[in-house]
Amino acid sequence: MDFYKIVLLALLSVIGIVIVRQLKAEFAVPLTVGVSVVLLLAVCDALYDVVYTFYNFAERANINGEAIGCVIKVVGIGYLAEFSNNLCLDANCKSVGDKVLLASKIAIMFCALPVVEQLFEAILEFAL
Repeated sequence: MDFYKIVLLALLSVIGIVIVRQLKAEFAVPLTVGVSVVLLLAVCDALYDVVYTFYNFAERANINGEAIGCVIKVVGIGYLAEFSNNLCLDANCKSVGDKVLLASKIAIMFCALPVVEQLFEAILEFAL
């Protein structure tokens, strides 16, 4: 991933958004969302390599693939929630962003539930 290109695109976009906000404020939010999505897509290629590396680590360490999948999902949910919340804040919709964060916390709990269940089963096996 060429991080410098992403930073340069972000800085140029911010300058453009500030100019658009002064000239036509109603176009600033859609432009911000569009630029944010483009930047997110630019990072997605690198994320594939990271996820693949995690699965390789898990396979070599004989770790359950479900646990690694859960960790990756939780991290993904966290990043998407932060991304969405920041977009809501940029659009002056803080209350909507707060609901996104609440929904992400609930989604993370549901995602982690099978791993927690396996942990409790392991503890019960040792206790008996």
